[in-house]
Amino acid sequence: MIQQCSEQVWYDAWHKKQCEKKAIVQRDGKWYCKVHDPEYIKQKDTERQAKYEANKCQGCGYLFNSRFERQYFVYCPLCGTKRIKSKD
Repeated sequence: MIQQCSEQVWYDAWHKKQCEKKAIVQRDGKWYCKVHDPEYIKQKDTERQAKYEANKCQGCGYLFNSRFERQYFVYCPLCGTKRIKSKD
């Protein structure tokens, strides 16, 4: 029998339904597709956090949030620390 993902997803502004994708992995007794797999979600969150941290000033934590700021500033506008540019 083909298992279905057990995660609930929004299908309009007011209603949820069960994900219709085929389940691939079983975790803690529940079946999940690749998108809703808790381990996959943790991995993506870790990658997202690393990308976020790469755009912060090492001295004061100022977040260079736009593409323009990342290319324009050589020094942090708040503390004056020289930026180490990451490869985007």
